Amino acid sequence: MEHEKRLKNIQMGLSGDGRIPIAMDAGLVTGSHSLAQWMAQQFNHNFDDYDRAIDSVYNSIHVGGSAYHHLLDGQHSVWGAFRAVKDVKADDSFLTEFLQAGEHLLRDIASVSGINPFFSLTSDQWDNLAGIVQSFGISKPFLADALTVNAPELLGGSIGLLSALLVGKKQDPTAVSKLSGAYILSSIASGNPVLFPVAAGGLVYSLIKSDSKKETLVKGGKGAIVSGGALLAGSIVGGPVWIGCLASVAAAISINYALENPEKTFTRVKEIIKPTASILRKVSLSIG
Repeated sequence: MEHEKRLKNIQMGLSGDGRIPIAMDAGLVTGSHSLAQWMAQQFNHNFDDYDRAIDSVYNSIHVGGSAYHHLLDGQHSVWGAFRAVKDVKADDSFLTEFLQAGEHLLRDIASVSGINPFFSLTSDQWDNLAGIVQSFGISKPFLADALTVNAPELLGGSIGLLSALLVGKKQDPTAVSKLSGAYILSSIASGNPVLFPVAAGGLVYSLIKSDSKKETLVKGGKGAIVSGGALLAGSIVGGPVWIGCLASVAAAISINYALENPEKTFTRVKEIIKPTASILRKVSLSIG
């Protein structure tokens, strides 16, 4: 039965302990900015009067600049965009106006900065909020990223949700805790407002369903360590983005194995460094 369970996990793209979803998420976070730039080049284009109406405030006064205007111009939330297109054509139906506004916002999700579909801020509100969080070491760009969602963040949140659902259905609830610990750290590091509630919900689910709250929290901590190591590896490796993604995935798998198999890892490390230690000993004796 055990080998059948492992086979099913492989078919779903999951390892027995959630290792693959963690690695996938780490790789996606590492390459998210480049993916956002590519998607912006491909999809974030304006075509007609509806687009010009929604971007009219920014085009006239450039409020917030290119980085923040989706948050500050009042026309890139669902309600703001709908209100902006109401007077484009007098004979438009409610459905046409709503679809035109939604279509523009979908293309703006493909921008690097993304959008907040629920609300906008005034310039004064933005400055006050930024001033508060800057006292905690949070920069304006990070705050804006945390308040908006773009396509890679939506993709990351979707992968996190799908992984949690699959792992929660097929495995012990503590496995969801491990994923959630990894995803919480990833969402904070990347300012992903979609992944964070998914991760928090998964952790709460694990605590409710698990028989051992301590084991659940330990698993969550291990997941956070795996994710942190993967993100660190991806950030320090130079070269093309795909190399950083590979480094993140490799680090996630390696760290996860070390945490789950500490004795085997220690033995393996000893075997690896033993020849080096012997050489260094001979060198030191010859010098002495």
